[in-house]
Amino acid sequence: MRTRRSRPVHAHLGADPRCWLPYGELQDWRNSLRDDGVTKAQHLVDTNGAQHATNLDRRNQQSAAVHLMSLCESLEFVISGRQLRTMIGTWTHRDYPILQPAPDHYALSVRDVADAVPERRSIVQEMARTTWDSWAMHHDVIRSKLSTQST
Repeated sequence: MRTRRSRPVHAHLGADPRCWLPYGELQDWRNSLRDDGVTKAQHLVDTNGAQHATNLDRRNQQSAAVHLMSLCESLEFVISGRQLRTMIGTWTHRDYPILQPAPDHYALSVRDVADAVPERRSIVQEMARTTWDSWAMHHDVIRSKLSTQST
């Protein structure tokens, strides 16, 4: 983790400290989730990764593809967060196409989740759906990568 203006940022995602700080503050809440929270926790991770696919760094592009693959599996095929974490382990450290252009705006962000204390679970679900929808121009590429990956 690097710092930008004395505030923490992710090493390769390029997340602004205004995003990275609330994401960090949500970790205790994310770790406390039970039941359907396993998927909600993964949605929080995946949306954060997908929303910060802002540079052409190989790790950033790999992260974007893997998080979008995870969102696709969970939202379209109802794969649980527990299963997704296993699948993600098989998808990482591979080359993926550059998914450009990336969306320049998202309906919901990690700040919305942090601010929505009683409704966090539903906001995370909505954020996952709207983030996946924002990448619609790349859905076929993501689905194609999923069909060639061993799950």
